[in-house]
Amino acid sequence: MVDDETRNEEPTDKCGPAEKEEASPDPIAEKDRKIAELTDDLKRIQADFENFKKRNDKDWTERMKLANQRLITDLLPLLDSFDVALEDAKKNADARSLRTGLQNLHKQLLQMLQREGLREIPAAKRFDPFMHEAVMREEMEDSEDGRILEVFQKGYTLGSKAIRPTKVKVAKKKEPEAAGEAVASAQDKPDNQTSE
Repeated sequence: MVDDETRNEEPTDKCGPAEKEEASPDPIAEKDRKIAELTDDLKRIQADFENFKKRNDKDWTERMKLANQRLITDLLPLLDSFDVALEDAKKNADARSLRTGLQNLHKQLLQMLQREGLREIPAAKRFDPFMHEAVMREEMEDSEDGRILEVFQKGYTLGSKAIRPTKVKVAKKKEPEAAGEAVASAQDKPDNQTSE
């Protein structure tokens, strides 16, 4: 009977630890499962991001095509006007009618660009380094420093951004002759000292 009791006890002891192992899983296996799950999530997020970038690039390309199409469509009436002006120039060799045609074309183009937000930068009396580009400087006695003397090329803004600065000639105040004489006399002194 002792053997029967021992046998009965043994299976109970064997089942007890097995049940305990199932209740508390292996921590390393749990971490591996979590790492695999997070890796899958990361791969999915990365694939979604790559798809987003591709869609965004495609959308941007389409927008650029539409913007170019709109610009070209807006320029077509101007092209038509050039065609009419060229035909008129072939028929009429009159300089006055040619000048009138060119003025009308210029006006038409300028109005079209102004509708899109283009504005001419005014050639103010004072030089502004944000709106003007000084391509020449001229020394003048009777002028203040930084005054715009001449405009070589008009500048334009699109919205609030300068897309091309106005190219100008700027005045530089000429130094008084007294300062020039002091420099000349300073250069003469070494010669005088050597002769003594």
